[in-house]
Amino acid sequence: MLEQFLAYLRDIAKVSAHTLDAYKRDLEGWAAFCQQAYGFSPVENLESWQKVQSYQVRAWLSLYPRGTTRARKGAALRRMNTYIERVLRQKGWTHRLASPKLPPALPRALSERSLLPLIQGLESRAISFPEVRNLLVAELLYGCGLRRSEAANLRLGQVHLAAQELHILGKGSKWRIIPIYKPLLSLLQRYLALRKALQPDHDYLLCTDKGKPLYPQAIYRIVRGTLGTHPHALRHSFATHLLQRGAHVQAVKELLGHASLATTQRYLAITPAELKAAYQKCHPRA
Repeated sequence: MLEQFLAYLRDIAKVSAHTLDAYKRDLEGWAAFCQQAYGFSPVENLESWQKVQSYQVRAWLSLYPRGTTRARKGAALRRMNTYIERVLRQKGWTHRLASPKLPPALPRALSERSLLPLIQGLESRAISFPEVRNLLVAELLYGCGLRRSEAANLRLGQVHLAAQELHILGKGSKWRIIPIYKPLLSLLQRYLALRKALQPDHDYLLCTDKGKPLYPQAIYRIVRGTLGTHPHALRHSFATHLLQRGAHVQAVKELLGHASLATTQRYLAITPAELKAAYQKCHPRA
């Protein structure tokens, strides 16, 4: 039954590979726990799923002290139970699986003052293929707001130099268009010339020094080693800096590829001092 559910997520629901892997790990861990503690696997068939009791779920989740971990694992259970009820049209659990209340986690962004000199330092050293490639990674993540997986999966056919556009395939198999700004256009032209000399046998844009596709973990190591941060912090910084400079939240939502405006609005958290300054500047009665 688990494989059937995962196939549904992959082929019908079109969840990302990262989400699919997370659900698979969590549900396999849940099954192993029940097998050891209670002598049955709840994901084997409908009958085994339906005999799960709420105390068994609580016992499993209690093994994980972090609220975010419990929330993620609980989400996997709820998603499978919803699949059983709404897709298979079968009886699911009668007990309600509550989600732990978590404090709102605000995205962490680097300041322009700290980030821009680091990128300018990469730019000044960008001569060899690895150096140009590393700068391109930084520009794709910070300059374009790409996710690490989106950058790793970017193909040559998605780079339209004449139109100055990147066509990005994001979560949920949704496409979005990112404009190529002038420094990035020049960088891409330099990079593609160097990449051609490697004669890679694939069409992924980003390559290792030996011409092989650059995997997400390698992107993490590049960002960590050159900028001292992690890839998603660059994406957070992309959104935060746009909003701080007056970009409309709806436009930032489209650039990030968010499905919900509420996700993008998390970047709008401001301090009381900033709120007071905005009021004094903009309100007609201030």
